[in-house]
Amino acid sequence: MDDTLREEQKLTARAVLAREGRGFAEEIGLGRTNNPASLFGLLVAAVVVAPRGEAREAARAAHEVANRWHTATDLAAASERDVAGELGAAVEGVDRGDGDDSASGAAATLVGLATALVETWGGDLRALREKAGQDPDRERALLTDLPGVDDAVADVFLREVQVLWDEVAPFADDRALRAAAALGLGESAEDLARYGAQPEKIGRLAGALARIDVEGSHDEVRHAAAS
Repeated sequence: MDDTLREEQKLTARAVLAREGRGFAEEIGLGRTNNPASLFGLLVAAVVVAPRGEAREAARAAHEVANRWHTATDLAAASERDVAGELGAAVEGVDRGDGDDSASGAAATLVGLATALVETWGGDLRALREKAGQDPDRERALLTDLPGVDDAVADVFLREVQVLWDEVAPFADDRALRAAAALGLGESAEDLARYGAQPEKIGRLAGALARIDVEGSHDEVRHAAAS
């Protein structure tokens, strides 16, 4: 950690990581490996959870889909009905919309995304990264060209993938930065990098802060830091 950080900030950051330190991807059983299946799993998870506030039920549903259909090619060949069955009540139970966020709507989105990913990038997001020249802005632009991927989805994906794609780091989405500001840890991704400059550490801290924002567990973190 940066030596200029206050002791209170260091203790708070440690409390954040102690509470949520596994990170979003690991919590729902997704590997973090720079291969087509792992990257596709992260993108599937981002598409499912981003519009639903990263609710745990939606995250588990995303894992079920990625666990059954490991690659974009697999999911592109799946029936929307089967995919909706895997998403099931977990997505319905945290529905944030008027029907478009239902399991059937989410299934159609995922199958369409998988199909486009196969057709455009051979099912391999590493090809997208190469085409972008490892430029984070270009990576975001190419991601949001895919159906079902808006800026909110790209935020979740980039937050998680910075552990693997180090050009993305430091990156923190709005949820992570809200929690960071509330806890006195800073207001930017660059501020978070002061707690550990390696992409893995930044990714873990940003993911942990995003989950704290979702859960509203700021007071629990403050209590743990003060103990």
